[in-house]
Amino acid sequence: LTVVVCSLMAAVHGCSWGSSEPCNAETNCNYGCYKGYCWAQCNGACSLAHVVGDKSKNYRTCAECALKEWCYLTKTGDKSQYSRCSSDLECSWDSGNDCYSSCTV
Repeated sequence: LTVVVCSLMAAVHGCSWGSSEPCNAETNCNYGCYKGYCWAQCNGACSLAHVVGDKSKNYRTCAECALKEWCYLTKTGDKSQYSRCSSDLECSWDSGNDCYSSCTV
């Protein structure tokens, strides 16, 4: 039942950029693999216009914003490394990690 409820919640809200890229339902951020590195939607300038994230939890929530801001992600278990990939699927594990690069458009 929990899986069904979570799936329905993700389906109702979805990620800000739609379904063209994978979606991390926990953070509401799209993510993927680009030129061998994992990336995810992030809040740079958009965070100035939106109050985002639950400060009591250790994750961010992506804002719905006209700018498509993104960053390269850190590797799980080693924040001093970029998360590497050869497909979008390989980035699902790291899709909620911190940005390694700055948030850019």
